[in-house]
Amino acid sequence: MTARQGFLRAWVALVPAALGGAYFLWRAPDVDLAGLQLAGTADAAQKAYDGHAAAFQDALVAHMVWVACGAATLLLVFQIGHHAYSGLRGRQVAHWAIVATFAAAVFGLVENGLLVGALNVRGDVGDWPFATAAALETVKWPLLGASTVVGAMVWATTVSRAGRGLVQRAAAPEADTGPGDGDGTGPGDGADTGHDGGGHADHERAESPPHPGHPPATPALVPPWPVAEADGRVWPTGVVHPHAEPGIPAAHWRYHSTTAPGRPHAKLGFCVSGGGIRSATVTLGALQALRRSLREARYLVSVSGGGYTVGAMQLALNGDLTSQDAFVPGSPEEDHLRRHSKYVADGTGQWMVALGVLLRGLLASLLLLAAATATIGLVLSWAYHHVPVTDLSHLAEPGIRFCAHCTATPPRPSFRDPALWTLAYTLVATAGIWLLWLCVYVWDRADRTARWLARAFQAFVVLTLALTAVVVVVPMLAWAAVHLQTRFQLSRPDATVGAGLTVLVTYVAALVGTLWRRRQTVRRGLSKVMDVVRGRSGLSRAVPNGLLQYLTVWVVLILLLAAFLAVLGWATATGWAWPLWLQICVPAVLLSIGALLDQTWMSLHPFYRRRLASAFAVRREILPGTAGTQVARPYDFANETTSLSVYGARKEHFPQVIFAGAANLSGSDRTPPGRKAVSYSLSHDYVGGPDVGYACTACLEQRSRRHIARDLTVQSAVAVSGAAFASAMGAQARAFQTLFALSNARLGSWLPNPGALAQQWNAPRWPSPPAPLIRRLPYLLREVFGRYPMDDRLLLVTDGGHYENLGLVELLRQGVRTAVCIDASGDIPPFATTLAQAIALAHEELGITITLHEPTELVPGGSEPLQPPGVLSELNARLSRTSVVTGDITYPEDLDIDGERSRHGTLIVARTTLTRDLPYQLLSYAASHPVFPHDSTSDQWFDHQQFYAYQTLGRCLGERVQELLDGAEASRGEGG
Repeated sequence: MTARQGFLRAWVALVPAALGGAYFLWRAPDVDLAGLQLAGTADAAQKAYDGHAAAFQDALVAHMVWVACGAATLLLVFQIGHHAYSGLRGRQVAHWAIVATFAAAVFGLVENGLLVGALNVRGDVGDWPFATAAALETVKWPLLGASTVVGAMVWATTVSRAGRGLVQRAAAPEADTGPGDGDGTGPGDGADTGHDGGGHADHERAESPPHPGHPPATPALVPPWPVAEADGRVWPTGVVHPHAEPGIPAAHWRYHSTTAPGRPHAKLGFCVSGGGIRSATVTLGALQALRRSLREARYLVSVSGGGYTVGAMQLALNGDLTSQDAFVPGSPEEDHLRRHSKYVADGTGQWMVALGVLLRGLLASLLLLAAATATIGLVLSWAYHHVPVTDLSHLAEPGIRFCAHCTATPPRPSFRDPALWTLAYTLVATAGIWLLWLCVYVWDRADRTARWLARAFQAFVVLTLALTAVVVVVPMLAWAAVHLQTRFQLSRPDATVGAGLTVLVTYVAALVGTLWRRRQTVRRGLSKVMDVVRGRSGLSRAVPNGLLQYLTVWVVLILLLAAFLAVLGWATATGWAWPLWLQICVPAVLLSIGALLDQTWMSLHPFYRRRLASAFAVRREILPGTAGTQVARPYDFANETTSLSVYGARKEHFPQVIFAGAANLSGSDRTPPGRKAVSYSLSHDYVGGPDVGYACTACLEQRSRRHIARDLTVQSAVAVSGAAFASAMGAQARAFQTLFALSNARLGSWLPNPGALAQQWNAPRWPSPPAPLIRRLPYLLREVFGRYPMDDRLLLVTDGGHYENLGLVELLRQGVRTAVCIDASGDIPPFATTLAQAIALAHEELGITITLHEPTELVPGGSEPLQPPGVLSELNARLSRTSVVTGDITYPEDLDIDGERSRHGTLIVARTTLTRDLPYQLLSYAASHPVFPHDSTSDQWFDHQQFYAYQTLGRCLGERVQELLDGAEASRGEGG
């Protein structure tokens, strides 16, 4: 189907509904048709038509025509939508919508036919025609209503995409390489992830020329490795993976080892861990000491806090500085960083700004969600008003009055017996289908009948839940909202105060969720006493017991759920009786905020990015008119966009920087076991990972819209890689994620999904979805409900620690012979848990085996004690024998480095732990600060003492690593 055909068919599809509606308005008398259809008994039906049987017959016939014509329109729309939605998920929705529409049409025709026949009979026909009609009416309207909503979305999407295709075709007529609207296929169809091979193609625009910054002789896109879901769906389809050679036993390891094109195996690479400002200062000191080896390295992978310093070095090199001079000790840029270590907020003014930004985002989020909830309630209110499956008309007057002196509460909704019996019969039918499916499945698991019964069971489960909601749950919710309102005599000021208190409590909970763990430095004296009482060592814990914090978050979530349910119930009960201006304003607010505002830019991400840049994004300049006076001047991001492809490009004698993030995905088809995210890296050449594919960075910047392109910058990559408030909360993370989404305290960003770009980039057909202009309300809702499809156009990218917090797996994916890992992740002793997890993940995902040499030497308490041991017993309990260990790396396949092939490599791990040979001033600081060097990651307000201590510790680590690297180089030289 061509764009022109799709556009015309979409408009033609409206003709049956328009004709049916016109006929209904012309022929149907003004009677209470819904009252007759839901009567349920002959007596109730007689009261409904009250001697006007002929008028009701005419209305029923006209209604039959309208239902048939409306169903025809919906079926045509869904048939077109089957072509407009290239993804399998969209096609499945269209398929089920067709089934629901057809069933609703049949129910409507049978129902009206029964009523027309019953009205034609002059004698007693009994209750069965009216009971059956009421049951069919109860099922028809939920099906027809849902199909209408989906149909409206499908129609709007089809018209939008087809219209865009026509405009692009008119702007570039030379894009048509075939005969007009013919049947030919063109280049790029093989990479179409949504369409079947063959059929009609419509190349509405030619493939764009490659960006000048695109790496030569490399593809613009590398697809992710295919995966089959539980329902048999394979994604992506129609693509050839670079590692798709048949007969590879360890195909999983081969797929996950896929790195971006043009990245060779290398002799040396570095990775620096996450850990906020703690990791940033350790990384600064370590890389300063490792400068000589750093200049020879090929890759530098950073996660979260480590990326703060790495990004600062990368941006500092976008001037006249060389890698030999940038961020040397005593340099202006180092001094700037040291003076701005409290980058989040330093001083009362910046604290007020930070709190104001959080409050602004919270208000915008809650207002948007409240408007969406009220709009849904308004639609439901009119639906129940016109089709009273359960009568709610008595709730509108007391609900909208807000009388502070009225004590009479409305009675409970009176449920119609046919509706309840319909619900009961549907439940019985669902159970019967399940038992039948079970019997068939046990008899023959491969039987096609079993698959059809399984689908029928799923459909009936959904139908039963929908009927339960329509007949019982929503009416009871509406009654409960009005009942509580009248019971407690709530007035409008009371409701306003309640809304304000809800906002205030949510605001406080958001602050608690982000800042609570700073209490450890205040409570460390009490923790120390409790450790002595419990017989523990003198080690202080960096993370306190979070039970109260956890309960606080859940209480707030329950409060917000109750508030939104109250809004939904009240709007459902009273919406049809609202003043006209209110019925217009509520949906208008929803459309204006939800459709026109970028949800990522309403979150904390832009603020977080700006604050990080204020401390870490500087470059050295010489003041004009001076005799060489040097200053560190911050970047002016309003006038200088630090595009990742240009400002993140590899500099001379400096490794390629790779910012390691994590793409959140739903389910377990892609994500490693125990994790809810996959690797998503950002570098100057490519963006993405093996599970989501890779996209050329320069091409992505060129093709992305303005709001999204501004997140493809160096400073944004630094912020996205470190986007975590609750990265170490384990099982509690889901509750905190929901709270942060509801309160807009979100640091991550929605970035393009390389695996879904083939439809847009490879000479796409017109139905392919365009690149999103902004990230609208649906993306906020996905964060609230935790839904992240792997084939969506955008992915939520957050802290790389959600995948792996050292960056070690990403570095090993590049294939390096010597891997140096700076571990400032802040694990609680005795063991390096993050390192152990990274080693396990490297073996699970890449097939790489790592064997550490004497790792227990990292355990605190194993060092020879400082003298005198009695006075320094607490400090001695924290001293490790060493802070640097080595290990052997064994790759599943040979690395090819300058023609030399080998599977073996060396790992050097430098971990932030105390040793007895540290400088005196560092041991003195450690003795007076029991938490050091494991200050909580949530402490992002380092004072000058903390900054100096962690930087010095990092410098000591770097010096020891450099000694090992020099020794290894000398050994290779002697061997040569």
